[in-house]
Amino acid sequence: MNVQPIDAVRVTTGHRGKLLLADVSPGCRELTYVFKIKSSARSEKVQEMLQLIEKGCHTINSLKNPVPVSGKLIHNGREIAAA
Repeated sequence: MNVQPIDAVRVTTGHRGKLLLADVSPGCRELTYVFKIKSSARSEKVQEMLQLIEKGCHTINSLKNPVPVSGKLIHNGREIAAA
């Protein structure tokens, strides 16, 4: 099966939030992707493969089922409080 990399990823977002021009979330409102697969495999097998990819992908699953996000700021080897 000749599996190409993801052909397209589209993110829908508002640039006012991204550029901090307004008091709105800089997060995206929608994320879509396209797999283009050239294969002699039956469509059912390709669909099964996609289901396994989506089931096992940590990025897709983290976006669909949000998880807590935390971070640290370490400056010159010393942890300091992030703003």
